[in-house]
Amino acid sequence: MLGFAQETFRLRTDIMEMPTEDIDMEESLYSVTEDDPSDQDWTPDIFNESYVRDGNPAKERKFIGSFLAVKALCECGEFLSWNSQPLSGTLPLGNLLTAAAILFAGCHPSQVLTMFQHASVQMICQRTYNNLQTLYLVPAISSVYQFKQLNLFEEIKETGVALRLGGDARCCSPRHTAKYGSYSLIDLTKAKILDIQLVQSNEVKNSYSMELEGLKCCLAFLMENNLKLFHLIIDRHSQVKAYMAKEHPEVTHWFDCWHVAKGIYKKLEAAGKRRSCKNLSDWARSISNHLYWCAASSEGDGDLVHDKWISILNHVTNIQEGHEGKYQSCQHGQLANRKWIKRDSKAFLELEKVIKGRLLVKDVKNKSPAEQTSGLEAFHRVVCHFAPKLVHFFHAQMEARSVLAKLFLLKKQLLKCLWVKNVYLFLSEYESCVNSVQTIPIQEQLFNFKEVNVIDKKGYVEDLMEELLLHREVQNSFSKAFNYLRWDKKRPVPLSQSTPHRPKADIIRDQIRRFNR
Repeated sequence: MLGFAQETFRLRTDIMEMPTEDIDMEESLYSVTEDDPSDQDWTPDIFNESYVRDGNPAKERKFIGSFLAVKALCECGEFLSWNSQPLSGTLPLGNLLTAAAILFAGCHPSQVLTMFQHASVQMICQRTYNNLQTLYLVPAISSVYQFKQLNLFEEIKETGVALRLGGDARCCSPRHTAKYGSYSLIDLTKAKILDIQLVQSNEVKNSYSMELEGLKCCLAFLMENNLKLFHLIIDRHSQVKAYMAKEHPEVTHWFDCWHVAKGIYKKLEAAGKRRSCKNLSDWARSISNHLYWCAASSEGDGDLVHDKWISILNHVTNIQEGHEGKYQSCQHGQLANRKWIKRDSKAFLELEKVIKGRLLVKDVKNKSPAEQTSGLEAFHRVVCHFAPKLVHFFHAQMEARSVLAKLFLLKKQLLKCLWVKNVYLFLSEYESCVNSVQTIPIQEQLFNFKEVNVIDKKGYVEDLMEELLLHREVQNSFSKAFNYLRWDKKRPVPLSQSTPHRPKADIIRDQIRRFNR
């Protein structure tokens, strides 16, 4: 069997004289106690120097996770065989489950397999892992993900409430030459990821266009499942802005404050490094926070958000009244002495360029007054655990690892709880506790429904393992599993095959050197 570590031993058993008296097996089983000094650093009696290769225990082969087959021939001629793992056909299940544990935990297989190699623990090779991953692990992840996603969609349909979504893209590598771009949509009401779409750069014009394509795929998928969209909060991607205004004018389009506030803070921090603009560094954090307040306190009134935002230019110069438009005076109380910025100074002029930026002044009116996409930023950190940006994965594996991040977060379920006297009571426990609640004085019966994160004890790995074993039971050979993959969705052509290869002779001929110019 290719890829499996196997060992066949020809053992000779010595005839030993067994005692004739009866043995109390129960007494023998518990004869060794914790107080027994002979139990310290206990090793089997059969362990001896002959089991160690070259006198070095570190180099001795160990069979912990890999498959081991033992065949023994007795002097009497009887043949015995023993396997360290159960088999599914000719596939050791322990090898399949080990590969699954590596992927489901978000580990990198080459690092894990190298670790076993350093410890001389016999383990499957990289090629075997890749075969198991392609034929069994990825299909199992896809099946569990689709099942949970459809259940989530059914729950949303039953409520009949239009969705309030947040969207953001993530690239698989830094800078603007990414191979993959994944776009995620989060339900801001339930704080759950609804959909993830993976786009490869050769499916669109360039890497910059992957974000728009990912959003299109997400929205199309939601419409296929008859989900209603009320409003969408995303960053200020220029292509996305134009697309939403043209193709989906019925959807209220908001801009996320976090992305804009982050950019403002970076610009002010960079400007504050100049000697003539040192005061800007002291104001950078307050001004970026001011953007949140402008959006949250205006209840969606774009003109009021704009006027509040521009008023910061007066505020930093200690002018708290006489602002323009709907916001005439600041709402704070008496302020202590601050490092005020002088009007018409270099620091003030630099600040004015940032505050009155052409695109910023135009887009500040559409800042989200309530929800933000910070939940997606937390989700992307989880994705980075399963799919690090500095590691390359093929399309199917990249998609599977992105989905694993969502399944990982789904184990934290939002459950409604009853808040009574600083104690959480789940709704299922409410009826049993109602008698004790009634004994509390009326002024202390402060009932509030709150949402808390409760970890699902079953978790996502158990579901994946069950689906994996079921998939192996149905596709009980590599050939059947490979034929099953042929009916899977089409994958984009790898980048190395999307461009025609030039003959080597032409490349050498056209090569320009400094000697033949």
